[in-house]
Amino acid sequence: MLCKMSSWLANSMAIYCLACVYYIVATRKVGTPFNDSLSVTQREIKKKSANIRRTIFYQGIIGSAILILIMKPFERCD
Repeated sequence: MLCKMSSWLANSMAIYCLACVYYIVATRKVGTPFNDSLSVTQREIKKKSANIRRTIFYQGIIGSAILILIMKPFERCD
C-alpha cells in the first residue's frame, strides 16, 4: 500500500506556516499597548496564568507523543 500525504493537508500546513512567519515579521514593531497598561498586580496574575497554561500545553504534547508512540498510526508509511 502506498502511503501519501494529502495535498490539501500539505498545502494547509504550508499556508499556516507562511502566515505565522508573516505575522511575526509584520507585528515586530506594533508594540503592546494593552500589556504596557497593566498594573504590577495584573502582570503577576498574567504571569501565573501563563505558567499554568504552558504546563497544560506541555502535558498535552507529552501525552500526545506517548499516545502516538503506543498507537503508531503512521507505521505503514515507512
